[in-house]
Amino acid sequence: METSVIISRFNENLDWIENINKDYIIYLYNKGEDITLKKSINSINLPNVGRESHTWLYHITNNYENISDNNIFLQGRIDDLGCMAYKDLERYLNNLEVNRFNVSRLGLLTPFHWKKNLTIPSDKRYKKDWENAKISRNEIGFRKFAKEIFPNIPIFVATSYGGCFAVSKEAIYSHSKDFYIKLLSKCNHHEHPIEAHFLERLWCFMFSQNFQLNKALLDIFKTKIEKITKLDY
Repeated sequence: METSVIISRFNENLDWIENINKDYIIYLYNKGEDITLKKSINSINLPNVGRESHTWLYHITNNYENISDNNIFLQGRIDDLGCMAYKDLERYLNNLEVNRFNVSRLGLLTPFHWKKNLTIPSDKRYKKDWENAKISRNEIGFRKFAKEIFPNIPIFVATSYGGCFAVSKEAIYSHSKDFYIKLLSKCNHHEHPIEAHFLERLWCFMFSQNFQLNKALLDIFKTKIEKITKLDY
């Protein structure tokens, strides 16, 4: 089966790509300065808009007719995501045919997580950019945004964070190309659109509905235990 690794880069160091020794097709979408790698890859320059959500949708819409059997989507840097990213890419492919969507750790959206702007205004990583209007606003907010795409989306939803995941061809084909083109238009208008954060939380539901809800509950428990015991992932 054909496997593609799709990487969204700004200016991250990509030396780790040289260690990929599997016969993967590698697509590098570069939104920053030019980079030279020893490994032969498909390198495409893109404007710096939409964060990784824009990159994933760009790849899907431009390769929809010949998308790979397995597709691993990764940010340019994965060593700072802790339990939210596998270092061994093979692990993304475990039971992918059954699960349709794989991440290293799932989370859960509950009634407390559907805030209009998520936690962006108070998150220390984004607070300053939010206050300086470097992150775009969305008038309808996260919950209404999600319901516009998925009218029957429940309140409790399996989710994932970090924007790194694997998805099968069958899962991608559960939606039309026009569906992805429409989503692409929602995050290509700004360097840092808040819609990119909305989509980050919706990939799991988009590709597997709530099939992994029980696993999400187990993963939450696992994450809490790790925090309490301060175990390294």
